[in-house]
Amino acid sequence: MKAARIYGKQDIRIENVDIPEPKDDQVQVKVKFVGICGSDIHMYSEGLSLPYEKNPLSGKTVPIIEGHEFSGQVVKVGRNAQDVKVGDRVAIEPILACGHCRNCMKGMYNYCLNAVGPDGSGNFIGVSDDGGMAEFSNVQAKFVHKLPDEMGFDLGALAEPTAVAYEGIKRSGLIEGQKVAVLGAGPIGLCTAILAKIAGATKVYISDVSDVRLAKAKEVGIEDTLNPTKENVVEKIHEDLPDGVDISFECAGVQATFDTATQITTTTGVIQVDALFGKSIDLDINDAIMKGHNIHTTLGYANDFPIVINIINNHQEVFQQLITKMIPLDETIEGIEALQNDKSQVKVMISPEM
Repeated sequence: MKAARIYGKQDIRIENVDIPEPKDDQVQVKVKFVGICGSDIHMYSEGLSLPYEKNPLSGKTVPIIEGHEFSGQVVKVGRNAQDVKVGDRVAIEPILACGHCRNCMKGMYNYCLNAVGPDGSGNFIGVSDDGGMAEFSNVQAKFVHKLPDEMGFDLGALAEPTAVAYEGIKRSGLIEGQKVAVLGAGPIGLCTAILAKIAGATKVYISDVSDVRLAKAKEVGIEDTLNPTKENVVEKIHEDLPDGVDISFECAGVQATFDTATQITTTTGVIQVDALFGKSIDLDINDAIMKGHNIHTTLGYANDFPIVINIINNHQEVFQQLITKMIPLDETIEGIEALQNDKSQVKVMISPEM
């Protein structure tokens, strides 16, 4: 089969590789669509998160087949796989988890104690095990989720990034009637704003330094857009809401947006950190204590995919607008570079069938 394998920094090769048989607890999926994620950009441009030493669960090192946002159709089923059959249309939850450590036993398998490699390689397939940028992929049966008949495979591949955003919504405790701000209008920020609105937030601000991304936010129904290079976000929000927003979602992962979150969030409000940061940031802990800010973090998702698939299915029109480009597998590098350099791109989808 054809696959996009990453060997290291700026080294992705489209190669023909053997199709391995699925293990007893796995199914084999014919990949229909796989989205390119910001982490794929960092893996390619910087070599980050890759398993240069053997991952303790997968046993794999580079080269790895990239891709963790994907959907497809089941073509083979391992002998111990349950609740899935050949022909099922599925989205893949690309988590690596042992299933028996204390976090897995608590249902917090996204924090599996045995999945992160000794070199810090990530606990996802497509990162530390072969993923979905290929014609076929073998995945654990317990991590495939059936798609409704009326939902396309392209929307199925959006389940993964939407689950990241949903985990943040869930962790924040957002309830109907609250007012929120989303800092960063990339794919996760846009999904977060959409989900906040669906959840009943009565005011949803979104900020970004890119007018192109803010225009996309308006396209998907987020009217209150703010560009910090052109206006004072803190002053604008406090003009509208003197007490500030109930929840700030930090989806950019930089010092400036985190600082903004601390200034626009109401006393005893929530600062929900959904982004990973490229470097350490400063936190005035006394300021957070005096304001009663509840600072929450998330990593990936757990137990969210069925809910997320249902949400996407019920709001197909808005989520469809997040898919901005479709390319064949041979153009994987071009797709990564397009997402990196073109702010009009939100979700670039690869189809191995093109």
